[in-house]
Amino acid sequence: LAKRWGISRNTVRQAIYTLVQEGLLERKKRKGTHVTTKKISTNLSNWVSFTHEMEDKGMPFHNLLLKASKKKANKQTASSLDVKEGTTVICLERIRSTGKNPMVYFESCFHPRIGLTGKEDYEKPLYEMLDEDFHIIPVISKEEIRAVAASERIAGILKIKKGQPVLERIRLVLDAGKRPIEFNICYYRSDWFTYSIE
Repeated sequence: LAKRWGISRNTVRQAIYTLVQEGLLERKKRKGTHVTTKKISTNLSNWVSFTHEMEDKGMPFHNLLLKASKKKANKQTASSLDVKEGTTVICLERIRSTGKNPMVYFESCFHPRIGLTGKEDYEKPLYEMLDEDFHIIPVISKEEIRAVAASERIAGILKIKKGQPVLERIRLVLDAGKRPIEFNICYYRSDWFTYSIE
């Protein structure tokens, strides 16, 4: 490469090192350096707007499914939002992608005190809409991330095989008064996403 481009070997080494750090190349002992399969790496510190984060990476997402509906809070949702089980809440389902194939599935349920009706413009970035229309500002995000085997339902949504590993992210979003705003469960295709923590 140094000879081909007429640059020093140190410059090539530094460029390769930088590409490895950015996740575009991977080095393995006795196997050499290879281009990585394209994954999206996202940092937990950037949780506020998934849409903006992906746009910043030059990967604008679009919705394959966007559906808001009223549901009865199950035990997990009710406990997280600090409401009684069976309370009617607005839930938002989104399947998002950069192309035709689903990459991530979001299920969000919101505390009734916000006043959502289900008819809001959910095409807008979610937290922008909550701020502009309801003066609700997320301040704290409590998150759990784990690898799980895709259930039949999640596998069908993400168009993968049942039992294939997916990243499950459970998030509880709170306001400045530590009151729950949103309980969110996301399922990411593990062949598309990597989470990095710094």
